[in-house]
Amino acid sequence: MLFKRSRTYQVGMELLKGKKKEREQEDSGITFDLHCLGAGEYLGGAKILEKYSMGQATVTIAERPNGKGVYLIDEPPMTENDRMLYAQIMKQMFLSIKPVVDAPEEKIHARVKQQILSVSNSIGLGDNVKHILDKLMYYIVRDMVNYGIVGVLMQDPDIEDIMAENFNINVGIIHRRYSEYGILDTNILFKDANRMNAFVQKLVQRCSKTITAAVPYVDAITDEGHRISATFGKEISLPGPNFTIRKFSSDPFTMTNLIKFNTLNLLIAAYIWLLIDAKAFFLVIGPTAAGKTTTIGAVISMMHPGVKVTTIEDTPELRIPHEHWQRLITRKGYSIFESKYDIDMNSLVKLALRSRPDYIVVGEVRGEEASSLIQAVATGHGGITSFHASDPRSALVRLGSPPLNVQLAGQMLIWCFIRQNKVTMNGKMVRRIMDITEVVPKDSSIELKKVFEWNPIDDTYTPNTIDDLMEKSQRLKEVMMLRGYTEEALKQDLRRRQEFLEQLIVTKKEKFIDVTNEFSRFYLKSYKQ
Repeated sequence: MLFKRSRTYQVGMELLKGKKKEREQEDSGITFDLHCLGAGEYLGGAKILEKYSMGQATVTIAERPNGKGVYLIDEPPMTENDRMLYAQIMKQMFLSIKPVVDAPEEKIHARVKQQILSVSNSIGLGDNVKHILDKLMYYIVRDMVNYGIVGVLMQDPDIEDIMAENFNINVGIIHRRYSEYGILDTNILFKDANRMNAFVQKLVQRCSKTITAAVPYVDAITDEGHRISATFGKEISLPGPNFTIRKFSSDPFTMTNLIKFNTLNLLIAAYIWLLIDAKAFFLVIGPTAAGKTTTIGAVISMMHPGVKVTTIEDTPELRIPHEHWQRLITRKGYSIFESKYDIDMNSLVKLALRSRPDYIVVGEVRGEEASSLIQAVATGHGGITSFHASDPRSALVRLGSPPLNVQLAGQMLIWCFIRQNKVTMNGKMVRRIMDITEVVPKDSSIELKKVFEWNPIDDTYTPNTIDDLMEKSQRLKEVMMLRGYTEEALKQDLRRRQEFLEQLIVTKKEKFIDVTNEFSRFYLKSYKQ
């Protein structure tokens, strides 16, 4: 908004300019340079695909002439005088404002607004600041309270990952609705290693961690659940720091979402659900970012609401609806002097066994905790974990090799492997369950029997009927024996679960809380029958 600047404003700004060098000498260690994002130079010749607002900022998604996708942010423009005023207010707030711990957003904004007005009045600019108060609020909240220059990226619910491999390379993102472009470049560029180091330090502080030349990397999680992986300086990464933020959705994907996305179909979901109720033990395998953790979370949400579930993770990513949820995380010290206080997954699996869980879910097995988990499921606990492997056969080879050392007898306790991966369909990156392979124990060997398979030609799954599935699945026959079912009763149970899931889709029950409530009603109704 344009406004006529008063004589008081002009004199005040001259005073600020005149004292600039003096202030720099007094506070040489503290700088508050404002970085406003603008799409201008990045849009040349680009085809605009979509525009939308994120608060006071505007997002433009476009395709450049070379086919590269870009995500461009326009923030409120600030004049040179506005920037100087921002720097002065930030300095005063940095030196004087008291921290607000666990305060609601409205209280924090009110506190920032009060401080802006107080500082501006003290330097005779109160009347003029009112005309740019909204813009000052935007930038000061962005830089003091939120995530700074990546604030818009953190607010956008359609962004999955944020990555910066180099201070000389534009920050990239993965956008759910534009996955066909892969990584979208943004107009965020640090340019300077010191500036990026400072950003990384502030980012890591949000996880209650520190990162220095002595401990130059951090893998942690914020209070909101976002996973942060970062390096500092040139100690272990060249030419300097880098970071990746894997955003945590406030409303996790449910089984309804996965069926709607065709990550799996109704019959596969009903099959997995029936195995879970029988306390099966299975592994979700695939490469990084294939969606393994998302699938595990959706599967857990189908468990009976009255059971106790223990989850064990390095960094807490799972969110499940059960009241009786025991959440355990590993602990790792920052130096060799603290390593004696480390608590690893193997120790936590052993601890979990003493707390009478119905199910033990391990975020990912990498070491000797695999054998402990196998022992747990051998005593009647249900179990789920994820595992990096290209296929079931290579998964068994890895399980039998150091440091996992799971013997053949232990491998026979695995019910099935769910293999998941990222694939490209019609130019878009999607996630699919590639196949489900059951582990069928023989006298002194293991037979791998594929029961479901994805067809990339028409994006469907086979088998697609309950009768065909019954012919293929050995594990369903075991469920039939465990539950005292006849074959017809088992088919009826599968059909009932399939119809229930289909009804969730028809009635558009997709939100986490809605789906959770519907599963609770399903189990309650089953007991009354």
